[in-house]
Amino acid sequence: MNNLFVRFYIGVVAALVLAVILVVVAATSRRETDADREAQAARIAEHYVGLTQGNHWMMQEALLARPQAEWDAIVERWQPQFRYPIALQPAPALLAGELPPFVRERLAAGEVAAWSRMASPTSERLTLYLPLAGSDRVLVQELELGPPVDVLLELIGVDLVVLLAILGVTILALTRPLARHVNRLADAARAFGAGQLDARVSPSAPEPIARLARTFNAMAEQIQRASDEQQATLQAISHELRTPIVRLHFALEVAGGALAEVPTARDHFNEMARDVGEIEALVEELLTYARLQPGAPPLELVPLDLAEIVHDVVHDLAPLAPALAPVLEGSTSAICVAHPRHLARAVSNLLRNAQRHARGQIRVRFAVTAGLATVTVDDDGPGIPEDQRARVFLPFERLDASRSRATGGHGLGLAIVHRVMQAHGGSARAESSDLGGARLVLSWPRHGSD
Repeated sequence: MNNLFVRFYIGVVAALVLAVILVVVAATSRRETDADREAQAARIAEHYVGLTQGNHWMMQEALLARPQAEWDAIVERWQPQFRYPIALQPAPALLAGELPPFVRERLAAGEVAAWSRMASPTSERLTLYLPLAGSDRVLVQELELGPPVDVLLELIGVDLVVLLAILGVTILALTRPLARHVNRLADAARAFGAGQLDARVSPSAPEPIARLARTFNAMAEQIQRASDEQQATLQAISHELRTPIVRLHFALEVAGGALAEVPTARDHFNEMARDVGEIEALVEELLTYARLQPGAPPLELVPLDLAEIVHDVVHDLAPLAPALAPVLEGSTSAICVAHPRHLARAVSNLLRNAQRHARGQIRVRFAVTAGLATVTVDDDGPGIPEDQRARVFLPFERLDASRSRATGGHGLGLAIVHRVMQAHGGSARAESSDLGGARLVLSWPRHGSD
């Protein structure tokens, strides 16, 4: 919001300054003929001549009352009382100098004249010419009208500060609600992207934010509906597959018993039984993955000992890869909050993944800090390219040949891990390991998600 306010504020102030500059430039660059400018200057001169008429009359009366030889001394005595220069000059010398035509004409006719021109952006220089009757002398006064820049700033400084403050308060009042609605929309989009598919935005906002909110809500509704339908279909198919799989197991057992004396047939039946077992395991993983979908009822998290969970998983899976005995690193007790069965499933999937890809070393580390609980599984396998590490947590995602279907698995193990961590308010990520292979890290709030 602060960035939005600052941008609006600077933008409005810059627009005002630019407008003033354009007005000044337009005024100064207006195409006027010399005659137009001279006529305007003559009108201004007439104004000043009329404005100073009384002062000129008194000065002329005072000088004409004395002999002409004393005029210079009298003007010299006057000078300290004036804040601008005054002097007596010969008319021929003035007429010989550079003067506007209207000033020259009035001086030649013995009439009072005035000449005004810009001295600075805030002031103008005014020269008053007073011809003294019966002589060729002219009393010249050089005035600078308008305050200096420092005085002008002092005069309008407080007003300028008040104006800028009022402008800032007005912009803040306009941008604050806009920023609040945009932040709500951003929060909803962030939550939706994190898997909270029921995240919505209140459309009670000014246009076009309200239209954007309605569009987001419609999009989120469609995606959630499609996801729900997909998950419902997945669960229905998985449930429907269970019955024929059970029948296949039974039929294979019966047929295998009947053909127990035929070695070749028995071997074929054993292979078929293993295939059916893989299909059954896949169905179970599909059901688990579907139950952990975003928007599903929250898991019941309870306090548990992470060390006990990890040790149990390692103990259960170690016989599957006797040559890859995992190295355990962690304290004897690490209390945190989690769902015991799903957490054990996530750790088990990480360890099974390491067993499939490790060449000779597996390391399992766990820790509970003040805010986070973490489980890290390292292996010395081929590793995962950096640009593909996020993909390993997608369902049925296969990377290179080293992590192909030939190594086992159904492509749902790490996807289930990812969803388990989402349900715990945490995350799963892949990194490079100091063992040379992959490092898979689970982290979630120690005391549970808010």
